[in-house]
Amino acid sequence: CNVGALMALRERTRGHAERAGVKLTFLPFIVKAVVAALKRHPRLNAVIDEAAHELVVRHDYDIGIAAATEAGLMVPVLREADRLSLVEIAREIERLGSLAKSGKIQKEDLGGSSFTVSSLGKLGGFIAPPIINYPEVGIMGVHAIKRKPVVKGDEIVVGDVMNLSFSFDHRIIDGDVGAAFAQEIVSYLEEPDRLIVEMG
Repeated sequence: CNVGALMALRERTRGHAERAGVKLTFLPFIVKAVVAALKRHPRLNAVIDEAAHELVVRHDYDIGIAAATEAGLMVPVLREADRLSLVEIAREIERLGSLAKSGKIQKEDLGGSSFTVSSLGKLGGFIAPPIINYPEVGIMGVHAIKRKPVVKGDEIVVGDVMNLSFSFDHRIIDGDVGAAFAQEIVSYLEEPDRLIVEMG
């Protein structure tokens, strides 16, 4: 995913976020892209009810944000992410991450997510398939941004590239649907102005 335009958008909007008392990382934009893609691929915003042998498609967008803590990996949940602004998402991610790392996370902040984003941040390498946060049917891993050759028009130039990795429950989501979902997210991150125009 060539994130040059996303980096420029973040740079333009970072001052506004800082005036609101929030550090604007790339993660809020990524969450917005995931929500936008989930709206186009609703079977991925779902959980499996094993007891009832049913797929429960969710109509709310509660996004799990995997966080590494001293107690191990935790998945605090960003509730109703579709209703939050970028600044609100950034503020909530900061709050949840701080509570998780300090061991003060509350029960109501865990569980019940419909899709999970696992950000490997600066540790992210080339690719590492994330493990599905059961009973969800999909998860996305976000890797570090690295400078790499990219094709722009008819030229090869140096670009800012971020790898994304996905895992899907293939009982529910086949490769075609998974690939379309992944490409939808990439398209939003490569043309992030669409997030500003289309997000609601």
